[in-house]
Amino acid sequence: MNMKRILLAGILVIAFGICGCGNKEKIDSNEEFSAEGISEIVLDISSWNLKVMASSDDKVHIACEGKVEDDRDMQVVQKDGKLMVQQDDDTDKNLAEQFSFGEAGKIILYIPKDNAFSLAINNGSGEMELEAVSISTLSLNNQSGYVTMSDFIAESAKIKSLSGDIKITDASCTDSNINTESAYVTMKNTVIGKAAVSTESGEVNISNINSYDSLSVETGSGDISLTHEAMPDNLSCHISSGSDDVTVQLKNAEFSTDTDGCKDGSIGKGENSLSIMSNSGTVIVK
Repeated sequence: MNMKRILLAGILVIAFGICGCGNKEKIDSNEEFSAEGISEIVLDISSWNLKVMASSDDKVHIACEGKVEDDRDMQVVQKDGKLMVQQDDDTDKNLAEQFSFGEAGKIILYIPKDNAFSLAINNGSGEMELEAVSISTLSLNNQSGYVTMSDFIAESAKIKSLSGDIKITDASCTDSNINTESAYVTMKNTVIGKAAVSTESGEVNISNINSYDSLSVETGSGDISLTHEAMPDNLSCHISSGSDDVTVQLKNAEFSTDTDGCKDGSIGKGENSLSIMSNSGTVIVK
């Protein structure tokens, strides 16, 4: 009898959810703004997918498509040099009202490729993609959404993610900081000046990296893999793991400490720095 009651309750919840979804209003809007006078763009997205890409002209365009309960759930506002886009899901709704079916809504932001905007993104569970854009600064707070960046240029980037994986390809960033709890971080063919990557349990995979001034990678239980596009010739390095599983293949490196769990050494004058530490993961540097 208890099992029948549970099944009946589940059916009622789904039924109410379907009814709730039927009451949502479909929106399909396109807005454009002059880039002059805009210094910062703020995106506050709870569940919709987001794509940021280069505009074909010198204007900022925002396209939104999806379903909302109320007009206030999707707002685009320009004020005091700031362009703000907000998509909000009401967390006060009961379980039946929060049921949703079908694809998530989507937001596409088009920005002039060479404008020095500051871009701030608060992302929830939606997938996010940045492609072929150049900005001055990026501030990204992400929860569980998957983040991909390609052909991306920024002077500085500060990225924080709980469980959403981060993938960066063919990018350039002078100063970057990436911090996650359980997400995987992948960087490929990326030009960096100063970079710090840390994660509690996720893996970090950096491949075909160019020369850098300073690179720091730290993980708790996650593995770390780093490969250079060209062997560094002016580097000091500290590479260690609590699991005593460290492999380093750097040409012309001289080590003052050379054990299974720790490699301290330098190449050339050692003016640039590499620091890699994992509490229990495997570390490979080539």
